[in-house]
Amino acid sequence: MRVRKISSLHRDLVDIIGKISVITNIKKIEHFIVFGTDEIDCFLGGLHKVVIKGIRDGAKVKINVLIKWHSNPKDRVYFRSAYQRECVFFRYIVPSMIELQNTYKIIEGLKMKFPNCILAKMEDGEETIVIYLDNEFKLLSRFFKLDFSHSSIVLKNLAKLHGLSFVLQKTSPDVFENIRNLCGKDIQYAAPENIPESLVYYFKESLKVVSNSEFKAKLEEISPHILEILSKSTAPVRNYSTICHADCWTNNILFKHQGKRPVEALFVDYQLVRYASPVTDISYFLYTCMDQEILCNNYDRLLNIYYGTLSAVLRQCNLDVKHIYPKEVFQKHLKEYSVLGLIEALISMKIITADTEEALKMTEMKYHSSEPPAITGCKTKNQAIYVERINGVVNDFFNRGYSIDALLSK
Repeated sequence: MRVRKISSLHRDLVDIIGKISVITNIKKIEHFIVFGTDEIDCFLGGLHKVVIKGIRDGAKVKINVLIKWHSNPKDRVYFRSAYQRECVFFRYIVPSMIELQNTYKIIEGLKMKFPNCILAKMEDGEETIVIYLDNEFKLLSRFFKLDFSHSSIVLKNLAKLHGLSFVLQKTSPDVFENIRNLCGKDIQYAAPENIPESLVYYFKESLKVVSNSEFKAKLEEISPHILEILSKSTAPVRNYSTICHADCWTNNILFKHQGKRPVEALFVDYQLVRYASPVTDISYFLYTCMDQEILCNNYDRLLNIYYGTLSAVLRQCNLDVKHIYPKEVFQKHLKEYSVLGLIEALISMKIITADTEEALKMTEMKYHSSEPPAITGCKTKNQAIYVERINGVVNDFFNRGYSIDALLSK
C-alpha cells in the first residue's frame, strides 16, 4: 500500500481536503492519501482515499473519506454529467428517501442505508463528491465468487431503493417530478449516436467465445442494433419506472460481515443513476456479478426475495405492490428488459475478469477510443474465467426464454 503525504498532492485536492476538515470540524489536521489500495479498484480514475487525523472538541479523531475528483480539466469535462447526476442523488434523492423512511417508521430490516456524503459540488470546473468510508463496510475482490447470501442482500437493497422510489412518486408527486426531470435521461445511452462505438467491438469480442451456436447466431443478428437496444432499455417506462442505481456490480457494493456472514450491503458510486425499469438494475447485477452455477440454482429464489422485499417496503408505506408493480408487469419486464444486463455483461466481462493492469488499459480504450484494436483476438491472463462467465450468462438468458429484440419494435 503506497502512502503519499499531503505536500505532494495537487493544490486543488489540498483545498478540497481543507474544506472537508472545516465541514467535519477537525483542527490541527494531518492528511495522507492512499493510492492503489485493495478498497479502491477503480478503472476510470479520479478516486482518492484520504485519511484525516486531527483534533475535534479536544479529542483526537481519525476519519477515512473517499474523494471523487479529477485533476485533469479534460477529465472533469468528460465526467461532468456523471458528477452532476451523483450530486442530484445526494442533494435531492437521498434526503427525500430518508424523510420517507422516518415518516413511515420503516423497520430496521427494510431501511435503505445510504453513504454519508460530506460534500457534493457540480459547478463547472469544481466537480467533487466526498463520502465517509465506514470501516465496518468492505469492498470484495472482483474475483470473489458471489454466493447466495451476498447476492440476496444486494437484491434486498435494490428492492428497498426501488420501493422508496415508487413511494416517493405516489406520495410526493411534485418533489418526484423535479427528481425525474433531473435524472430521467440516461447519461450513457440516451442518445445512441453519442455511445462509444468501441462498445460494439467488446460485444463482438465476447461473441467469439460463445459456445452454443444457436445462441451465438441470435446474438450476431442483433449486434448491429445493440446501441439502439441499450438506449431503449434505459429509457423511462410509463407507470413502472423507478430511480435505479444503474451501475450495481461488485465494485460498487460494500459489505458488512459478522464473521464470514454478510449482514448488510451499502451501494456506492451513484454517478449513473437513472429513471428506468427496475429490471435494468436486477439484470445488470445478476449478469455482471454471478456465474452460471449460482444463476441456475438461485435465480428464481433471488427474484422472489427481491419482489417480497419490494412488497414489504410498499406495505410499510400503506401501498400495495399489486397496484404499484404487479407481478405480471414485473415478469414482462424481466422478459423484455433483461437484455440490458446481457449486453452489458457481453461488453464488460473481458474487463471485469481481467487483471487490474489489463482492465485499466481496456477501460481506457472502451471509453476514450473509437476502436480498441488491442483487444481483438487478445486473450487475457484470466481467459478461462472470462469464457466461463460469458457462456454462463448467455445460456441462462436464452434458457429462460427472454427476448433480445422485443424493445426494437417499441
